[in-house]
Amino acid sequence: MFSTLMTIVRGETLRTQERLENRNASVILEQKIRDAETSHERAKRTLATLILKERNEESQINALTARQEDLEERIKKALKAGLEELAGEAAQHLARMETEQAARKIARERTQLSIQRLRHMIDTGQARLIDLKQGLITVKSITAERESHSSINGDLGAMASLTEAEAVLARFLDQPDPLEESAILDDLNADLNGDDIITRLADAGCGAAPATRAEDVLSRIRDRMSKED
Repeated sequence: MFSTLMTIVRGETLRTQERLENRNASVILEQKIRDAETSHERAKRTLATLILKERNEESQINALTARQEDLEERIKKALKAGLEELAGEAAQHLARMETEQAARKIARERTQLSIQRLRHMIDTGQARLIDLKQGLITVKSITAERESHSSINGDLGAMASLTEAEAVLARFLDQPDPLEESAILDDLNADLNGDDIITRLADAGCGAAPATRAEDVLSRIRDRMSKED
């Protein structure tokens, strides 16, 4: 049970991290690119230092070679002149110079190897930086597109609200008029009770009206007025 729970927690943590990275991909990429550019510049400065060191080693080796050649010629002259002891001392010095030169050559070869490796790393890093910067442009474009889609979805949501509101208004306006409905109901009741037929018969002169009407009252008053005159 505990193992299952921990698996779920790790899975949810990873999912949350991925969602956070996706939402902030451009920010993360920009910072990582800045960090990579800083390391890239540091590597280039190191390369420049190594190249300068190689040149110094080469210069020292060339200078030692020239000194060795000169000293060797002098030893030859000393030997020809019978100056064995002086020639021996010079030979010892020449041996130390050759040892130094051999060590410098080894150091130069190591420096050259380091230069080759670092140059390859810098070239590879430069290419990857270019790819990352192009990728950042793509990420920003996609992010802008998604934000635009979100905005459009928001607009669509507003349009949907308007459509729903219009539907509510239409349903309200389509409701029957209560007064009209009441009048129709009265007419129906009159038909069912026979009041309507009696009224129509009275209007046709066939019997009295079922109820006193305003027209009858006015007619009666006019008759009285004419008789008084």
